[in-house]
Amino acid sequence: MEGQPAEAKLSNETPTYFDDAEDKIEKACQMAHETLTDLLGKMSIDAKVVTRIVDPEDDKDRPIVLADISGKDLSILIGRKSETLNSLQYITSLILCNEVGEWVPLMVDVQGYRYRRERQLRQLARRIADQVVQTGRKQVLEPMPANERRIIHLELRYHPFVTTESVGEEPNRRATIFLKPRE
Repeated sequence: MEGQPAEAKLSNETPTYFDDAEDKIEKACQMAHETLTDLLGKMSIDAKVVTRIVDPEDDKDRPIVLADISGKDLSILIGRKSETLNSLQYITSLILCNEVGEWVPLMVDVQGYRYRRERQLRQLARRIADQVVQTGRKQVLEPMPANERRIIHLELRYHPFVTTESVGEEPNRRATIFLKPRE
């Protein structure tokens, strides 16, 4: 029912997605800003939140709400292996989904941490791929969350000599890089 707030409920239903309506994604962007500002205030953290909409990388993706948090010494928001940052993003996503009534693709970043980490992972993927090509031996990377393994897979998806796969069980799932089979 329109005009009424969505009730929080747990279900196994597939979440609904935005239907390219710009006003919905704009509302989600504004709600993400308000939600993060409120959460940080309740945590007594002095920081500035800037939200914006990022266009999708390809036709299969959806626009993403990017929330960038800046301030002095916000390492507490990142945490060990970005666990705190991932939790903050998850909590914000749940609140946002409840408020907007639909699933919202959201990424929360603190002082450019995710950008720097992505750059490091892409460099690591290329360096390890070169090692695999030189030695002919597969390389297994350290356990990492799904979003970081995805960066490894995407970086090497068009590599002419190596391929990747994830192996193991969460939370110790690892990206593996190995030579493509010869045809």
